[in-house]
Parts: sequence; structure tokens; C-alpha cells
Amino acid sequence: MVERQQNVPVFDAVVVGAGFSGLYMLQRLREAGYSVRVYEAGEDVGGTWYWNRYPGARCDIESIYYNYTFSEEILNEWTWSARYAEQPEILSYINYVADKLDLRRDIQFNTRITAARYNEQNCNWEIRMDDGSLVIAEYFITALGCLSASNVPDLKGMDTFKGEMYHTGRWPHEEVDFNGKRVGVIGTGSSGIQAIPVIAKEAGQLTVFQRTPQYSCPAQNHPLDSEVISQTRENYGELKQLMRYSMHGVPSGPRMRSALEDSPEERERLYEKAWQEGGLFTLTYNYNDIGILPEATETAASFIRTKIKQVVQDHDTAQKLMPSYYYATKRPIIDTDYFETYNRDNVSLVDIKADPIVEMTPNGLKTTNAEYDLDVLVFATGFDAMTGPLFKIDIRGKNDVSLKQKWEDGANLKTYLGLATSGFPNMFMLTGPQSPSVLSNMMVSIEQHVDWVADCIGYLREHHLQAFEATAEAEEFWSQQCAAIADMSLLSKTDSWYMGANIEGKPRGFLAFAGGVGLYRLICDDVSARGYEGFTSELAAGAKDEGLVKEGFFMGNIDPQAWFILKQLESAGAPPMEQLTPELARMGDFSQLAGIPEEVAKVENRSIPVPGGEIAVRIYTPAGEGPFPALVYYHGGGWVIGNLDTVDVPCRLLANRAGCVVVSVDYRLAPEHKFPTAAEDAYAAVKWVVENAANIGVDPERIAVGGDSAGGNLATVVALMAREEGGPALAYQMLLYPVTNHSYDTDSYRENAEGYFLTKNTMEWFWNHYLRDEQDGQNPYASPLLAEDLSGLPPALVITAGFDPLRDEGEAYAERLKAAGVPVEATRYDGMIHGFFWMPGVLAEGNNAINQAANALKQAFSSVKTV
Repeated sequence: MVERQQNVPVFDAVVVGAGFSGLYMLQRLREAGYSVRVYEAGEDVGGTWYWNRYPGARCDIESIYYNYTFSEEILNEWTWSARYAEQPEILSYINYVADKLDLRRDIQFNTRITAARYNEQNCNWEIRMDDGSLVIAEYFITALGCLSASNVPDLKGMDTFKGEMYHTGRWPHEEVDFNGKRVGVIGTGSSGIQAIPVIAKEAGQLTVFQRTPQYSCPAQNHPLDSEVISQTRENYGELKQLMRYSMHGVPSGPRMRSALEDSPEERERLYEKAWQEGGLFTLTYNYNDIGILPEATETAASFIRTKIKQVVQDHDTAQKLMPSYYYATKRPIIDTDYFETYNRDNVSLVDIKADPIVEMTPNGLKTTNAEYDLDVLVFATGFDAMTGPLFKIDIRGKNDVSLKQKWEDGANLKTYLGLATSGFPNMFMLTGPQSPSVLSNMMVSIEQHVDWVADCIGYLREHHLQAFEATAEAEEFWSQQCAAIADMSLLSKTDSWYMGANIEGKPRGFLAFAGGVGLYRLICDDVSARGYEGFTSELAAGAKDEGLVKEGFFMGNIDPQAWFILKQLESAGAPPMEQLTPELARMGDFSQLAGIPEEVAKVENRSIPVPGGEIAVRIYTPAGEGPFPALVYYHGGGWVIGNLDTVDVPCRLLANRAGCVVVSVDYRLAPEHKFPTAAEDAYAAVKWVVENAANIGVDPERIAVGGDSAGGNLATVVALMAREEGGPALAYQMLLYPVTNHSYDTDSYRENAEGYFLTKNTMEWFWNHYLRDEQDGQNPYASPLLAEDLSGLPPALVITAGFDPLRDEGEAYAERLKAAGVPVEATRYDGMIHGFFWMPGVLAEGNNAINQAANALKQAFSSVKTV
């Protein structure tokens, strides 16, 4: 530390908050030789665990995983007493760490930061305290905690109440006496569910005022035995890696199975086992689509509701306790005897949605229909999460714009990685909004954030860089990404504090990154490895240009949902397809990307004859009276992989939305059946449909062909064959990012050669397996773009993807069709990747493309004149 500007202290970094994140940030920076000062509003260390002292306060992550992992010495010296540690024990742990590392000498307690202003001329922060004093720091780091701004409802008549009032997030240090008193608790979130059973044991009468009933599972807490602790220490290196690259920061994850795949009896068995085992994610982790698909989620929700009915003896009370929102879309809650508490004679439950609170009176609470005399009122009403703590400080960046102004009170929340925001240079937010923090084991998120920030500051010093900030382009992308990922699940479909729904007037929007701590870590590491792409900086005065932070953004134009899928696939670590045998490549399962299969009036599997054998087809018939028009559909997969299941979901959607029969064709695959077998099978299938039209409820005069990728190639080839061989007459061709040329000499191949799902190397692998020799590649039935004449072909829809090696050849084929006088509707989905048409479960644009294709088919079929 140095002093300047009339004895104003100057530090390398100022950290706000002395909780888990602030203490570790202090340790990392001080260890690296920086001058650091931490400011804490409380009297001692602890953060959330200093303020939250309410009865029953306990961690919901198993204590053996809820510790710092940066020090093996600390890890081995500290021993937890129980599976889930209580607040006093957690606070003791924090104090132990602070003492062990001698951290208090750089912490100023009883000091609240009221304002922080970025000085653009000096490239530093001027930070003001509640006593009016000022300090200066190059880096301003908020370690405020996501849940530190208490939410106290503004009830009419609060100032008239003669009794005691407490908030779970600001509990007094001295013990609160409930013995024999009439106590009211407003709120049944996590803190309420923890406090209510404990208060009920002391209170003369406890009245719980519930707005929203909650799903809660037993914690099944118990003391930890020495053997468990010893084994955990021995294996902590492996456990640490599992936690770091997991979904929620714990060394386990969802079973790779849909809840809809098991019988009701098997689901019941697994859910019951999880209920008895206890734990935050135990029940949820039985299946990987809980919280994703409504039908799967309801199986878990229904199980918990059944348990509530079994536990709570009074029927009316049990009904009031029945939650109806999507399970797992709020942070899971675990409890100790919560539902059992409502069987006590001294406990009653008031549904304040049905009977709202009108006002507080000198003697208690008044609802629409009743009055309740109270001696003590406890607000278990949670927090103004994520943005609330930041808005309590007047933080001003460039051009004196406040953070509240920039984010429009939260209506226009934008960060990059949840760590930084444009216009606020040299400011880092630990576990801030749009990070995975509140969806995870906070300790894992804290350590990742602190390590990244510390390494970043080291990089900036090494390269003599200053005024480091996120670009507007990068934060726009990241914010879209966070919203897109939430929308891929049910998280954004529930009113929760994740959405800001617990604060009256707070703008709605998902406040976190829902992609998981493991994927988030990979993304952050990727950003730093690329020279901190998405950030900008300037060279310090007098320094040599040794490599500036890159100002460009490496994924600026890709759709956020598509980018997330790419990152998920990358994090899975599967080898490139070209390194696999065809047999191994066919074992890949992408069904989760398609989403839940939609019901169709009739689905039938058949075998049909083709030259040299037979193939399978799957026939989807919509509701209504036939005969129907028909789409003969060919799946993608480079003629080497893929099957009827690959495109089951889009075929169902097309049948329902286009009102046509869809005949999905399982043509024979290469290399066992090389060119031209697939093309011959495809042509034989369309002839079979025409010949058997009456038998399958199809109008033979309204037949279209379609397919994606290699299937799109086959559809074009069938159209050529039908023209040249005198039929059948086709009404339409639906071509989805089709392969049209055995060539790699296009801009799209150069731009998208790797990193976008389908790669150039994979396409070469496909072609090499499909063709007998290079001469086959010049055959128009393999490369329809090379056909001399495309006139007389049926009208076409050609859909391409911006980040697809096949983009240009698909669009070139569309142009050649137009030039030949063929009516063509051509659409490029700019932000999409190859394969997006069969990913409607995770890509909104996949759904949009299916709708476009269905509408085009309906229009094409309606324009056909039949006799």
C-alpha cells in the first residue's frame, strides 16, 4: 500500500466482503505480493454465515464438500461433526481459516462501502466508506455474496407492532427466546423450512404464513464417523476434480436416463431409495430430464406430493402444503422434520395466497379473513438475490454511469461470464449475476472465480495492461447465452428468486448461468487461454506492446443455444468421429437433443422390399381423415450413421404440423453398402409409397421427398431419378443443409472446418466410407450439384446453417435450381450449426425450422391439383 492525494490510502485491490469469497481473494492476491484491503460491514469474518444465525440454519451441501480445497493442510486439520453442518460450526470453520492464514490484519471490520467510482484518467477506483473516508485501488472486487441483501416486506402498520420482529438474514447474536410465545413465521423457503421445526419446539403457538408451498426432501442428517472422514481425505484429489467439472459442484451427477424410460414401479423404487438416503440432489439425480421435460419432472413432483400426504395427518393442511410449480426449478430444499411439524398441536398453517395479509396491527397480523395475535414475528422472506447486494452500493463506471442505470434496475442485466460488465473497467464480481454460483456448491464456484480473477490480474500486470473491461459485444452474447440456457429447461418457467420473482417490482429474468460449474470452468479457461477474448484493455504509459488483450469475440455471431450445445459436446471429451470405426460411431446417442417425442395418431414400423433385400420404414399418420399427402424422409448421418430413431422427433412434429403422413426410411448404410445403394434404396422407398398409397392412407398424387444432410442429398437424388426414369411425380423436395457436392473448396468449409459439430475431417470420413472411388464423387447421383440439367424438378425448400461446412454447397444448389426455373424457398439460419433441425429439444431455431418446413409442405400439397 502507498498513500497519495492528501494521505488517501492506495491499494492494488480493494475487496468488499469478508465471507468465503472475500477471504480467499485476499489470500490469493496477498500471496502474489499485491497490497489488498478487505472491507466488511460486520464485526468479524463470515459473510452469509455471520448474519444468518436463525434457529436451524444449516448448510444444504454435505459438509465434507463445503470447504476450501486450495490448502491440503487446512483440509486435513479441520474435521466436520455432521453430514450437514450447522451455522455455528461453519462460522467456526471460517474463523479457523482466518486465524490460520492471519487474514484479519488486512480486513477492516464495521465498515460499509457506500460508493465506488471509476476514475478514467487514472484508471483506478475511488472507494468511499460510510464514515466518509476514501481509499483508492486499481482493482475493485465485490465479494458481497449472492444472498446478502435481506428482503423485508413493506407491510402496512409495521411500525405499530408491539412485539418482536426478526429477519432470518439479519438474526441477532444473542439467543431469541420463543418459549411459550405466540410466534408467526412469514415465508416457507429454505430458511423458513429450516427454522419452523426448531421454533415449533419452543413456541407456545406457531402460525406459519405460507405464500408458496415447497418441495422438500429429508436431509437425513447424521454425525460423520471417522472412517468416512478418513476416506474422504484420502480420495479428495479425485473428489475435487469431480466437483470442479460436475454440474452442481458435488462429486456426482444425474443418471443418463429419462424418467419416462422406466416403469412407474421402478421410478417409485428409485425415488423411495433417494428419499430414505436424503440429500440435496439425490432424488433429482435419478434422471437427467428432471427439470427439463415437464412430463419427467412431474414424476418426481408427484412422488413428493404423495409423501406430504402420507406425513401430514390433517387433510386440509396437507392440501395447503402441496406445491404445483415445476419441481427442481427452484434450489432444492432439504429439511429435518418439516412436514412432521404440522402434526403438532401448537402449529397452524395460513395460506396467504387464498387469505392475503392486509396489515400488521399492534398485536399481530390481520389477513382478509382473520386476525392473529403474535408476540414475535419472523420474516423468512429471503433476499434480493444476485443484483440486490450490488445495487446497495453506488457503483459508477465510465462517464459516471451507475451500475443501476446501466442495468436499468436489473431489467437490462448484462455481464460477461458473470465476472465483469462493460463500462466498469478493473471491476470483478465474485459469484455475481450470470455466474453458476447459486445453482451450485458455492465453495466450488468461489474458488473458481477467485482463481480466475487472481490469474487475470497477474496476466495484466505481466503485460502492463490497464483499464481491463468486458466488451459490449461479449456481454451481449453472454447474457443471451444465460437466458437461452435457462429457456432450454423449465427454470425460466417458474416464479422464483432465480427470476427475481420474490421482490415486488423487480424485473423478471433468469439471474444465473444454468450450464453447470464444469462447463462454466471450461468456458472461463477457454477465454483466458485465448488472451482474454471478449475483454479489452490499454497499454500502461511507458510500457512496450507485449501482447494486448484481444478485443474481438470468438463466438460473436453464433446462436447462444447452439454455442452451449457445442460446449457441452466439447466438455464430454468424446473422440472425433473420424477416429472411430463406423460401428462405434453408430453407438452415439443424441436423443436428448431432440426432446420428448410428440404423440402422433398412428406410428407403424414396416419392412419394405428394395433391390437386393429389404429395409425398415416408420410411418407416421396424423389425426384426421385420409388419404393424406406424404413426405418420404431420409435421415442424415453421412450415409454411415443414423437411423429411424435419430429423426423420430422431427418426423412426428412434421406429421402433426404439416398434416401429412411421414414415411421415414432406414436405407442401408456404408461402408457395408457403398454408393449407390443408399440412393437406390431411397428411390425404391418413394416408389413403394406410391404403389402402396391406398394401403397406408396416402394420396399418391401428393408425395414429397425430404431429408437432412446426407438425407437431403438422397432427396435431391431421388428427385433427379424420378424425373429421369419417368416417375413418380413428386410435389416437393425439402432439403435441409443437404450434401450436394463431393468437394471441400468452399468458404463455408474453410470458415467452419472445425469446432461446429460437423467438421471437414468428419465429412471426408463420411465420403471415404460412402464412395467406392473418387470417380463416384463426380456422379450426379452422389453430387447433384454437378448435374447438367436441373430443370423440371419439383419446387424446393432449401434450409442451410451459418456455421456449417455444407452451407455454401446447399445454397449453390438452391441457386442452380432457381436458374433452371424451379421455384425455391431458400433460408439460411445464420447462427445455427449442422444438425439443428433434429435438435428441437434444445434449440429454439430447430423448432422454428420444423415449423417453416411444415408450412412449406402444407402450401406445396395444397397447390397440387388432383383429379
